[in-house]
Amino acid sequence: MADLPTGSTRRRRAPYANGERTRAGLVDAALDVFAKQGSQRLSIRQIAEQIGTSHTALLHHFGSKDALLKAVVARRQEREGPERRALLRQLGLLDAVPAIMNHNATIPGVLQLDTVLRAETLGQDHAASETIRRQQTEFLASVRLELELEDRAGHLRDGLDLDVIAQLITSLIEGIQVAWLEDRSVDMGAHLAAFMDLIRKPTTPTSA
Repeated sequence: MADLPTGSTRRRRAPYANGERTRAGLVDAALDVFAKQGSQRLSIRQIAEQIGTSHTALLHHFGSKDALLKAVVARRQEREGPERRALLRQLGLLDAVPAIMNHNATIPGVLQLDTVLRAETLGQDHAASETIRRQQTEFLASVRLELELEDRAGHLRDGLDLDVIAQLITSLIEGIQVAWLEDRSVDMGAHLAAFMDLIRKPTTPTSA
């Protein structure tokens, strides 16, 4: 039987746990700041002022602005990933994507962050460039895989090039989110549902 933690062990663990909670809170606060203002024009001192802490505290927990930005990008994925995967398992790609877009309309700050980071990292040596490119590659691959599952289930029209369709879906998602950030009357879910209907195999009406 394993030994129970001693009092000194518990005391050592408590500061570590508190430090992790503090770090997580700083990441969430920085995510909100970056979503509204971007990251390139903000110094570590300005970021600290925006989230109500000191720049020395940020440097203590992250070491640099680049490390903070990478933590923010990872946190954004951690926030949204599980719910998206659950919807895909429950509904399948064709029905899950419109539902995900409807959910995204409730998190404008996160969409703003995605848009700003993509613009800032495009063709530049940015701290998050590698992470953003990797996430985009993984997103495209996941859409391609989900399309294959839909195709095997007989839900897609015949003769579709799944590589092309995967690229169209990911591009449409990114583009419609930018359109929505500019004009909140854009119905992202309806637009994606319309596209999914274009690639969905028509149901054969049953005879009376």
